[in-house]
Order: sequence, then C-alpha cells, then structure tokens
Amino acid sequence: MTVQLHRNTAKLRKICLAWGLFGALVWLAARWAGANPDHFHHSKAPFYEVVSVAIVAVSLLTWLMLLWPFLIKVDVNGLTLRLRGITTRLSWESVESLTVTKVGESWDATNIKICLAPGVKLGGRVATKRDGRRIYSLLALDDFTIAPEEVIAALQRYGGGRVDAQEYLQHRAAKRVVARYMRGDEVRADPHLAEYMAVQRSTDAEKREKLSSGDDQEPDSFTPR
Repeated sequence: MTVQLHRNTAKLRKICLAWGLFGALVWLAARWAGANPDHFHHSKAPFYEVVSVAIVAVSLLTWLMLLWPFLIKVDVNGLTLRLRGITTRLSWESVESLTVTKVGESWDATNIKICLAPGVKLGGRVATKRDGRRIYSLLALDDFTIAPEEVIAALQRYGGGRVDAQEYLQHRAAKRVVARYMRGDEVRADPHLAEYMAVQRSTDAEKREKLSSGDDQEPDSFTPR
C-alpha cells in the first residue's frame, strides 16, 4: 500500500496573494505619502516603496514556485518525492532520519527535515551538509492537505524509528489537554502521541532483538561497524 502526501497548494497560493495585495497597498500608501510633503511619513516614503516592492516580488516568486508539484509517496520500500519538477526515489536504507523541527522558538511553525545517508542526494531542494550527510527541508507540517498528526503517522507507518516527532507531538498533546481542561472535559491520554510512542517502543524492541541475535553469532560472521 502506498500513502500519498500532497501539499495544500490552494492555501499557500491564497497566502501569497494576500501578501502581494498587502505589498501593493503599502506601495500606493508610500507613493501618496511621498507626494505630500506635509505627511508625517513623507521622509520615509522611499524606504516603504522599496519594502513594498520586495514584498510583491517575493510573493510573486513564491506563487510561481507553487506551480511545481509537491508530492511524497510513502511505502514499504521507501519514499518517492516529486519536488520542483524532479522525481527522486529513496530507499529506506538511504534515509537516516525524518525530523520535525520548529522554526524559530515556537512549535507553532514547523518543518520536516530529511537526513540522507552519505553520498545520497535529493533533487529539487538545496541541502545543508553535516558530517558528510545532506539534510533537506521538505515542507511545513501545516502545509499538507491532511492534519500534521496524520502526516507523521503516514511517515512512521513505514519509516518506523527514522521518524523523530516526539517533541512536536508532546507540544500538540499538551495544548489539547489544556483546552479540554479549560472546557471542563475529561482529560485523557492523547491518542496520536500514544500511537507514536507505541511504534517507537516496537522499533526499539526490534533493534534490541537484532543486536542480541548478532551477539549470538560466531565471531567470524560478525562484522564491526
């Protein structure tokens, strides 16, 4: 079975359009202030014009980039990613981790980062390097067509222990607990976090079992890493 994760392109286009309109309004206001010497923002009008043009340009560029499809297919054999017109097939052996990271200091803005094995590349994205490995930012969790917890569950279904989202899920679970408490509802364990932790425990148990099996082998058949 293959799970497909799609980008919510329609939502992102609306955001780009809103920023573009905002930039256009700022430009008009700056032009009007610049034409009126008595306006209290008259001296700053050129600066606001430059800022407004930059906002419009970035919004337009981002909107154009959204014309490229974004798709992640997840199955038992690995990931297929369609990014900016380039399709890349990654086996699970070539994926070291899929980590949910926060942008800035808050978990309200997040990103999925994929760390690949040495020598493995991903098309359609610019990488940063660490210890000979390439790390790519894929997409914010809120920018998929399904809920963030469903995205994590789909990746973890086949990626297992490679998916690191515990801090993010704990943050989301805590917010839901507080909301339920404030409403006077029964406070109970978060099912998404519980499911994630169950998979992690199962993965850890499998790793320990494999290590134990390796210890029982003959010394000649053991290859140290």
